[in-house]
Amino acid sequence: MTDQREEMVSALQDEVLSEMAETFFAARKAVDDEMELFRSREDDLRRAAQRALCRAGWLADLLTGPDMAGQLWHALGVPVDFMRLAGGTDACPHRDVPFAWTRSGRYEKLLLEVYEDTWRAFDCYVNGAAATVPGRPGKVRRLGYRRYRQWAAEINRMVDKVNSDHSPSCVLGMARSLDVEGQEKLKVAGSGMEGYSCALDATLALPRLDEDVPQLPDLPELPPPAEAARSLRALARRIWNERRDRAAEAMARVEQAQE
Repeated sequence: MTDQREEMVSALQDEVLSEMAETFFAARKAVDDEMELFRSREDDLRRAAQRALCRAGWLADLLTGPDMAGQLWHALGVPVDFMRLAGGTDACPHRDVPFAWTRSGRYEKLLLEVYEDTWRAFDCYVNGAAATVPGRPGKVRRLGYRRYRQWAAEINRMVDKVNSDHSPSCVLGMARSLDVEGQEKLKVAGSGMEGYSCALDATLALPRLDEDVPQLPDLPELPPPAEAARSLRALARRIWNERRDRAAEAMARVEQAQE
């Protein structure tokens, strides 16, 4: 009877230890998988930022320079710090020049359309476009820069919870507590986990993410085209009157790209 009882106790201990180990490693794997997915999307966002800045640079070129571009952003209530990052207009995909009866009309319409392209690129970067999640059929995530930063904070909360609720010393301590005979020997020897547990937890703790995501620019949200149209039209007419030659040259570069 004693042997049967010892076998049952041993089997129960093995089952408990197996579940503890499975829970411990499953919690860590869940964090690792989420971090891997998080890092895989950084390149997508970096490319989205480049597209947005490229179009902002193209818009500034059509506006005949950063001074007029700055006046537009001020009129629309948009912070202008991002302008120092804008550029690379040669890499932008050019669009057709819209039809109008006059050159000034074509310039105005082109400016409106390029602004819409710029707004769409900024919105895609800041707020994200709906996309499927790799390895998770049917799951769609709208991921932009803002959501990406929130996601980093959510992952850090997962990290803190795993480090707290599934610490190595806690799991090892629970495993040792199942070994009654071993516990008695430790008490007699005067040894335990003290001093060892802190070092173990510090060494095996999961690292937190940098929530600032310094590799990605913090771009502003632009007003929708319908809200910006009045300011754009007014500025287009002013530029055509004051800088007609430069505006015509900028439009000619777009026309040449169509050829």
